[in-house]
Amino acid sequence: MHFTSSQLILLQLLGDGGCHSGSELGAAIGITRSAIWKQINQLIDSGIPVKRIRHQGYQLPNPLILLNKEKIMGHLPLQTQLAPFNMHVVTSIDSTNRYLKELPPSNTVDICCAEIQTQGRGRFGRHWHSPFGENIYCSSRWNLNYDFTKLSGLSLVTSLAILATLNELDISPNIKIKWPNDILWNHKKLCGSLIEILAESNGNIQVIIGIGLNVNTDTQNHPLPDKPWCSLYEITKQYFDRNVLIAKLIINLERYLTKFIHQDLSSFLDEWNKSDYLFGKKINVTQSLDTLSGVACGINQLGQLILQDKSGTKHFLSSGDTSLHEK
Repeated sequence: MHFTSSQLILLQLLGDGGCHSGSELGAAIGITRSAIWKQINQLIDSGIPVKRIRHQGYQLPNPLILLNKEKIMGHLPLQTQLAPFNMHVVTSIDSTNRYLKELPPSNTVDICCAEIQTQGRGRFGRHWHSPFGENIYCSSRWNLNYDFTKLSGLSLVTSLAILATLNELDISPNIKIKWPNDILWNHKKLCGSLIEILAESNGNIQVIIGIGLNVNTDTQNHPLPDKPWCSLYEITKQYFDRNVLIAKLIINLERYLTKFIHQDLSSFLDEWNKSDYLFGKKINVTQSLDTLSGVACGINQLGQLILQDKSGTKHFLSSGDTSLHEK
């Protein structure tokens, strides 16, 4: 999926949510009204819900603020604990994680954000629904000086950093983390993350952290067939500037990763316990060969899920797909 510079300018003009005539848009961009008509058709064919209003013009159903590299960088600190930030903003991409994998090694924290992901995925290779210009699809590549054997807690620390960002918005006390990396509100998925370890050498580990956060999608009127999902818009009925949110996410990720490196996962246990969605619930944990059932009893210092089965035996799980036990 490719967008021309004229189409991106067109989306910026329509981004205020108002109705604009073809003549007005053509004059602003420097093309004819018929060329605007063709560009609008191409945007609609690409999945952008531009409305045609007879005898008036064109309108987006919701406000749209496009991603802007300078705006994101303007909200990031110049000095960081780990490394300088290097931002890559793209319009359309198959996967922001894949983009960072193919970048040459650097001494910076490389960050890739996209308006749309055509092959976004979550854990276990699941597809991540990625409509254009509405949500956050953001990956960051970090060089961590850390013990590889303790890295199992990284997905939990990432989830806590995301939750800290959401708590700064003061939108709802009901946002919880479902082990290890799903952010839920009212039992519906708001955010997920995908961590990939690229390399380890001389005590340095290179990891990519991909984050998919539902921000401005009207999830109530666009349900997904396979799972309940929600967005910040559904929670607040407000639209958010994703540029500001991305900067907040990166700042908190850097803060939490720095603490993780210096103090390990044990320093986050109290924070985790306050936001643990599964604690005390009867759950099923599906692994590659079998499914375990029992009561979730929190996590240990390695980030493993503690599951107590009906015989009283405790299992310590490093991976698995969790779901609430149906009564």
